[in-house]
Amino acid sequence: MIRAIFFDAGGTLLHTAEPVGLTYARFAQFFGWRADAEKIEQGFRTAWDRRRKGGMSSDAVLGREGWRKIVDSSLQSAEMPGSFPLEDYFHEVYEHFARPDAWRAFPETEEVLLKLKKGGRKTGLLSNWDSRLRKVLQGFAWAEQLDPLVISEEVGSEKPNLEIFRLAEQKGGFDPAECALIGDDPLSDGQGAERAGWQWSLVSRPRGGLGEALADLSL
Repeated sequence: MIRAIFFDAGGTLLHTAEPVGLTYARFAQFFGWRADAEKIEQGFRTAWDRRRKGGMSSDAVLGREGWRKIVDSSLQSAEMPGSFPLEDYFHEVYEHFARPDAWRAFPETEEVLLKLKKGGRKTGLLSNWDSRLRKVLQGFAWAEQLDPLVISEEVGSEKPNLEIFRLAEQKGGFDPAECALIGDDPLSDGQGAERAGWQWSLVSRPRGGLGEALADLSL
């Protein structure tokens, strides 16, 4: 029987308030470069996919230095000028995404979490994110329903590695068979949960969100 449902964060409960490429280009303009937002977006997606598939072999867990590499690669795709002040720029962008107003909850997020709480289910967070996530979640009342919070940079392990799933079980006092994960990534969420002996389901927006993922778990 499932006692605890853990959720991934980005792409599952939250999404950026605007496309990443647009945000990066907007900040670049503050530093004197009118960058092509679409090229940056394409570069970001390529860099993110490369980092996602490379996982811990890239830079242990994803933290500030890992994000600097992603941002650098994204801007290089738009032919970043050699004189561009990347370090100052990166600091501003990195801090921007620590703010709740840089993010939006998916429409059903609050309703789903409250429904699970009323039904007596434990809900937690299991995310490949850095410590900025705690600041982001402070801007969303529904985040109070999530306990424990297991964040990869804080525990030194990332999905799909087995270790982070075991840490989540320990924090909540659960057995593997009692846990389920809802995420959006077949590799980190799906394969990771499968190896850990958890049940799992993926959102597939726009076709299906959290409600459909829960229904797939018969919840």
